Amino acid sequence: MSRRILVTCLAVLGALLRLTAEAAAPPTRGEMYTILKARLYEVNEDFHNKIAKAKWLSQADLEELEDKPQPESPLFAQLKKQKPVLVGKEVNINPDKEGMLLTETRPFKCLPSPDQLRKGKKAPQTINEAFTLRAQVHITADRRYVRVKFLEKSLEIEGIEKIDVVVDDNGTEAVGELVSVKEASVSQTRYIPDGGSILLLLQHRPHAVRKNDRWLVVEITPQIYIEEEERERRKQAP
Repeated sequence: MSRRILVTCLAVLGALLRLTAEAAAPPTRGEMYTILKARLYEVNEDFHNKIAKAKWLSQADLEELEDKPQPESPLFAQLKKQKPVLVGKEVNINPDKEGMLLTETRPFKCLPSPDQLRKGKKAPQTINEAFTLRAQVHITADRRYVRVKFLEKSLEIEGIEKIDVVVDDNGTEAVGELVSVKEASVSQTRYIPDGGSILLLLQHRPHAVRKNDRWLVVEITPQIYIEEEERERRKQAP
């Protein structure tokens, strides 16, 4: 009986180790995948509004625009003049799979909360405003476009209120801060030509960004990697 239990435990342990190794391993590169690059910028309200008013484009819309070459958007030219606040690493994503494009955490310090003060804790509290941006990629049948579903999750401070708190039996008062946070999850889908770029507005607007009347926008550029085409290029290379 003990031997059977031991064998069973070892089998379960082996399965868990395999699952852990698979989860920790980087995504495999197949014959075809998408390389995504993301850059995060802070922009003013006018810039934000121009992107917000832009028309959503289907694959058919993009194909039609190819027949009518368009001048470079002044918005992209404007971004080239400023430094991004965050640059993501190039991410390789296999068809119909998902990968992380950007993640950021901004610590924000404020006075201790009322509950902390009642417990005699006077150290300031730290709220971590944060967001993640993931992408799920589908390559179109003609291999000219990618259809990307962007998944954004965020936590940001909405407001802070000061509260007088009685901290002992003598009626001594201290000032604490009660922080209200907003957690959000939103998804957006965009078609992007291979090698082209789009500007994606984030819903996330951390306290410091909002205080300065700024917004966050991400420039995203995909490149479809096809092993067959790369082999042909290598053959033709001198």
